[in-house]
Amino acid sequence: MAENLKRQPAFSLVPDNSPHEVEGEREVMLPGMSLEILATRKIMLQRWNLKELVDPYWRLYIPVEGSATVQCRGETIDLLPGNLYLIPPRTTFSSENPEPFSKWYVHFVLGRSDLLSVPGIYSQEQDDISSAFLDTLASARSEPYNWESAALVIHALTRLPAAAWTDQKLDPRVEKAMEFLQENLPRKISADDAARAAGVSVRNLNHLFRSQVRMAPMSVLLNYRLDRACHLLRHTDQSIEQVAENCGFPNRYYFSRMLKQHRGISPAAYRKGQLY
Repeated sequence: MAENLKRQPAFSLVPDNSPHEVEGEREVMLPGMSLEILATRKIMLQRWNLKELVDPYWRLYIPVEGSATVQCRGETIDLLPGNLYLIPPRTTFSSENPEPFSKWYVHFVLGRSDLLSVPGIYSQEQDDISSAFLDTLASARSEPYNWESAALVIHALTRLPAAAWTDQKLDPRVEKAMEFLQENLPRKISADDAARAAGVSVRNLNHLFRSQVRMAPMSVLLNYRLDRACHLLRHTDQSIEQVAENCGFPNRYYFSRMLKQHRGISPAAYRKGQLY
């Protein structure tokens, strides 16, 4: 009886006037998500001194040999073999290694789900499943798709504590506006455009964003553009001019000024930095 109450009555799953016919009952409906692996590498570092680094993507560190520490929010954490460490986007941290340090690392993004992550450094013991994925990675060659890397990331994410995620539910109008902003980064867009996409006035949109995201819509847009630009600088060979254009900045000089002002580094220095 309870199960029947959860089900919606039969309804069409395609728009009106569609040539297709699909009808049924929705029993389970989960939100979509994405996973993009940016890099998976094993590296030996003679020197690994990061200073107040903040990046727009996730890091998964798996120490192999040697010793290193990371500092975050006044806490020093030893990176120890036998453990995995997940660092969400926009976590500010520093690092150092008193001796040569070997590790696996994965850089990845979760799309809109990144907005739900809480900055910090989350450690977990390496279990049999993650050990098996690492063993496979150690003998991997240049295959078109490295499923073990994705599986390792997913397994580590499922073991994160509840405190690593916010339980905030965004207003659907805010989600619609944020989706519009993300999908139109190269274009010249305004708060009016975002408000129209969300179906509200500019004043209401500003109120919703400040109460739920704690930023104005155009500040969110700038962060999206800088995040995308950092990704292109680090993981493509696009010129700085191309990166600026593809991320909606009028020219490379304005882009450089914004990156320096909000991320504390120039585009050339960010691209050059070996920030493993």
